[in-house]
Amino acid sequence: MLKTNRGWWIVACWLALAGMAQAAMYKWVDDKGVTQYTQYPPPDRKVKVMVPPPPPAEDPEAAQKKLESLLQKQDEQRKTAATAEEEQTKTAEHAKQREQNCKNARSNLEKLTTGGRKRIVGADGVATYLTEEDQQTRIAEAKKQIEAFCD
Repeated sequence: MLKTNRGWWIVACWLALAGMAQAAMYKWVDDKGVTQYTQYPPPDRKVKVMVPPPPPAEDPEAAQKKLESLLQKQDEQRKTAATAEEEQTKTAEHAKQREQNCKNARSNLEKLTTGGRKRIVGADGVATYLTEEDQQTRIAEAKKQIEAFCD
């Protein structure tokens, strides 16, 4: 409750200050010939609205340096974002490849452990049967691949 009330007071103060910052200034001369400056014009006098002077112009060289600095920071941020995106893409591709390798290793292990003797086709196109020793070696390799690629 207290924080809510404090928040409303802060908002009210900011609004009041903003109104004061927008207030116009009037210059006029009173009956005694004294120049007066007020925020409200007198109803029976000729007044001149005071316009605040424009802010001083920024040095062109300083502005150019500031612009170059901002552009350099923006380029660095773009490069950082591009690098992060590239790294994220590589990580996603790597995870996808690991998942595919895991599926292949599990499939190989299943094929090697089910059924009877296994027949493989060599590079020369000739089909041969695996010996029990070769089959056990391939089963061990498939298990190592599962350990390496599966989480």
